[in-house]
Amino acid sequence: MFDLLARGASKVTSTPQKVIMVVDDSQTVRNIMALILHRAGYRSVRVESAMEALHTLSQLIPDLIFLDITLPGMDGLDVCKIIKENKATKHVPVVMLSGNDEVFDKVMGRLAGASDYLTKPFEPETILKCVESFCGQNKRVQEGLWRRPQ
Repeated sequence: MFDLLARGASKVTSTPQKVIMVVDDSQTVRNIMALILHRAGYRSVRVESAMEALHTLSQLIPDLIFLDITLPGMDGLDVCKIIKENKATKHVPVVMLSGNDEVFDKVMGRLAGASDYLTKPFEPETILKCVESFCGQNKRVQEGLWRRPQ
């Protein structure tokens, strides 16, 4: 896993490269997301389970997390709650990924602390717009797309 980080670090840029974590039990989804992100100049960290995601977050804090709702062992909603309750990671925007476009799932994502919700399948442009909207803003704004400005 950390070999991926080392290989991505060799690219020299004038600004720090944003790191995006992709948590999905589908290798195909992880690979597609990584390709989209790489082509846009972002570095991705791919993990396939909730426990692997939490372990990785103890060693690396990404700029954004794409998190599948349906994961083996622990679902993405519970992982999102843990991320948002942790002082070190609560500022990281979490975008829930799901094959369901149900209002209930979107509300549950919101209640778990997710910043946004994307339905699979998705277009590369949708992913990139989402990344740009969260990685280009300050920490206070990143805490949630659904939260209204005061």
